Amino acid sequence: MYARKANFFDSQTDAPWAAEAYGPEEMTKLERVFAAAGPLDGKTVLEPGCGTGRLTEILAGRVGPSGRVLAMDISEGMVAAAQERLADQAHVDLRHGRLETCPLPEGGVNLALCHQVFPHLQDQQGALALLARSLKADGLLIICHFKPLSVINDVHRKAGTAVEQDMIPEHGEMERMCTEAGFKITELTDDARGYVLCAIKA
Repeated sequence: MYARKANFFDSQTDAPWAAEAYGPEEMTKLERVFAAAGPLDGKTVLEPGCGTGRLTEILAGRVGPSGRVLAMDISEGMVAAAQERLADQAHVDLRHGRLETCPLPEGGVNLALCHQVFPHLQDQQGALALLARSLKADGLLIICHFKPLSVINDVHRKAGTAVEQDMIPEHGEMERMCTEAGFKITELTDDARGYVLCAIKA
């Protein structure tokens, strides 16, 4: 299944939604995410599904040279684009591969940020457990999207591509999954400005 998705995202590497810098509206939505994340200077951030590195570049600036960003993606083309974008950022570790198979620093991550990627994870419950293990005792998980849940799921459902079955679970199911993985949800906002779930390691 991941092979089909990787091929799909490889084909989208140069698409505007994947390659262009964020516009003012998107940056405003990201500011809500960063407000929830708090100061990141000197911290370690894990970013599954980094794509072409648009957000990775911003995270690199926020953690600074004393911090670290560990980012990965299943698309070889997108990782190559991210490596080019971030060639001068020595504190960014870019990897081509699945979250489930990339070595993670157990108990060493301050923030796990899943931006526009959670629906595409094949084993969402298992991924949450992996993320929980990677986080420090006071670590934070943020799952976020630029669109509300209903819009994301509808777009994917109608896509007719490798992502047509990739959904964000409904709120009750998401709460159950997070609880079973060892998280406590502290915020779940789902409105016109997008979807933001924040959870701390329980």
